[in-house]
Amino acid sequence: MADRPRRWGRQLKFLLMILTATAAALWTAPPAAAAAAHTCQTETPVIGVPTKGGPAYGGMQYPRMVGLGPKEVALTFDDGPDPKTTRRILDILDRHCVKATFFMVGIYAERHPEIVREVAARGHTIGTHTWSHPNNLRPFSATQAQREIRRGFAAVEAALSRAPEEDRNRLAPFFRFPGLNDSKSLIEWLGQRNVATFSCEFGADDWKSISSAQVRIRAIRNIASVGRGILILHDTKPRTAEMLSDFIMAMRQQGYSFVQMVPEPGGREMAAGAQDPLIGPVRRADAASVLLGTIIEPSLEPPAPLR
Repeated sequence: MADRPRRWGRQLKFLLMILTATAAALWTAPPAAAAAAHTCQTETPVIGVPTKGGPAYGGMQYPRMVGLGPKEVALTFDDGPDPKTTRRILDILDRHCVKATFFMVGIYAERHPEIVREVAARGHTIGTHTWSHPNNLRPFSATQAQREIRRGFAAVEAALSRAPEEDRNRLAPFFRFPGLNDSKSLIEWLGQRNVATFSCEFGADDWKSISSAQVRIRAIRNIASVGRGILILHDTKPRTAEMLSDFIMAMRQQGYSFVQMVPEPGGREMAAGAQDPLIGPVRRADAASVLLGTIIEPSLEPPAPLR
């Protein structure tokens, strides 16, 4: 009987050691793990975007807007994936239960396919942004420009080739011109393949050498001037990641909500079924990897610097 208190004391000490170690592990868990453990009470509302015939969206350049309601904003990020900042932005979006659209550059998708798969696995929409991000496709010949666009789609599709089917389906028939420097002939060419073109209603100048606070202020000001629409940001910019959480909270405090853009039902299949398509059907992973693995070739053009 005299040994029982000592035995209980040892057991209690052992239990306290386990609890302390567990608490320390949780406290030092990396941000990605913490974000993955986060569960949202409500999902980001989804809006289906028509892609048949390749409409062009974004009031900054085109007469047509995506059908958002008052004080609804669709977040979009260009120029990634970037190993330094894309995951940080993904963690912030997870924390605030926001889904976005990422317009990816093909050469970076090829270099960082694991980040492409992570964007898809976290439920975001993926569009493309050419192969090497030339700031202006207009001086290119039709053949060169089309090849830039085609290879961008192929690179992202190849990066997703071994992902689960649901994640491969995150690649949408969505395209954005680098620098928003479009051309009527290329929009028509995309439209023949049922790929929609996206501009925006407002930006935040995060590609300029300004502070994160200035990026946040400009985003809020520009959104307020229009009231709803697509916001263009860049997941390659640390200043964007630095301001993103405060920006989301400020917008919600002002009564705004965030909406995720996805293709209307059947949009992916419609694009895949076009003559000379830019995007393929969602295949079994092993078949997709064999097919798409032969598409990517060494670049004939040096990658342009990011905006």
